[in-house]
Amino acid sequence: MARLRFLAGLGFIAAVVLATPHFSHEAVAGTCEQPVAVAVSVQGEVNVRKGDAADWEPVRRKDSFCPGDTVRVMEQSRADLLLINETTLRLDQNTEIIFRAPVREKEFWLDVLLGGTYFMSRTPRTFQINTPFVNAGVEGTEFFIGVEKDRALLTVFEGRITAANDAGKVTLHSGQSAVAEAGRAPVLRIESRPRDA
Repeated sequence: MARLRFLAGLGFIAAVVLATPHFSHEAVAGTCEQPVAVAVSVQGEVNVRKGDAADWEPVRRKDSFCPGDTVRVMEQSRADLLLINETTLRLDQNTEIIFRAPVREKEFWLDVLLGGTYFMSRTPRTFQINTPFVNAGVEGTEFFIGVEKDRALLTVFEGRITAANDAGKVTLHSGQSAVAEAGRAPVLRIESRPRDA
């Protein structure tokens, strides 16, 4: 049910992507030298902890984020962020992420600690997404990564994900999903689909 609600917002995300101007450093100047994201929609309670700060601050529309910032979305809340690489990132309720500085140029690095994250861009992008259970190298335009207390779920709508941890790895292509549980290699999930009549 929660997944259906999450995916029901796809139309809203498409509208946000089409209506949002390109990422502008001028629009978010003053917070850090190289912001990596800006909030384009905030619903409910969304907070940020800047770098090594101890306190959480409320996130407002047009707030920018820098490497090292932690964003958390509380119960019955959500947020849409525009990343520096022109990708829309939707954060579902009960989600916590940390922005990281990229190791390689033209990549986007992010830690997903808990919750649901949905990524959508018009053109293929390269991401490195780290979770407590699996690390994902992503090349694509649309994908979902969710983290629960004992596992991570990955789904590729368009693109490719290589999901790996110390126990093994698996590559997902468009239309595939995988799960990675604590201490186990990621495995493809088989979705049951009714036969065509």
